[in-house]
Amino acid sequence: SSFQSQVASRSSSFGDMESMASMTPMTAAWMPKEMMSEDSEVLMAVSRLAARVLFEPTPKTSAGVAAMVEVLKPKLHQLFGSQSSSALSAFLLIWDEQFQLAAMAGVVVEKLPGFQDEVPRVCYLVIDPRLHGQGFGSMLMRQCEDWAAARGHRAIWLFHYSHKARLHHWYSKMGYQTVTHRTATVPVPGQGEMEGTVQMIERDVTLKRKPL
Repeated sequence: SSFQSQVASRSSSFGDMESMASMTPMTAAWMPKEMMSEDSEVLMAVSRLAARVLFEPTPKTSAGVAAMVEVLKPKLHQLFGSQSSSALSAFLLIWDEQFQLAAMAGVVVEKLPGFQDEVPRVCYLVIDPRLHGQGFGSMLMRQCEDWAAARGHRAIWLFHYSHKARLHHWYSKMGYQTVTHRTATVPVPGQGEMEGTVQMIERDVTLKRKPL
């Protein structure tokens, strides 16, 4: 596939060890910014996985997924693919044996509302539902934490939906503590007659922090 050929051609320019990691299925690899360019297969795969899984309720039709992709793709490119982006950021992908995107996570250094300093925040943590429970989420979180620690940060942050009790428990188990609650405006796929559209809706979110 073109996705596989992009990965293969890009990884051939790495050193041997990095090349092996980049090509090994079910192994996390950091994406160079040029592989997240506006017209890349990688950016489309990332946008589709986020569109299918990340927001609630999830889209029920291909038109619903496509509408979410239109909203998410420019944002993902701006954060992780734009060479002119001032944000320090990195994006981590795991793909399966068929080079289908299996899981992903991003980390962005930015100012959070109400805080003075720029801090690293985990975002776009998504695991394909068919692969839940296999440890990919923990693997991605650890690598994001290591990335932040290697750049001198003493803590890492994230938001999650406040109503997700299972997520709260999972993050708490990994050492994340609740800092505050707030509302955030998020894209939501239209339902029923609105399928194929995207609505911006306010949702309660929880801000968590883990010392590094």
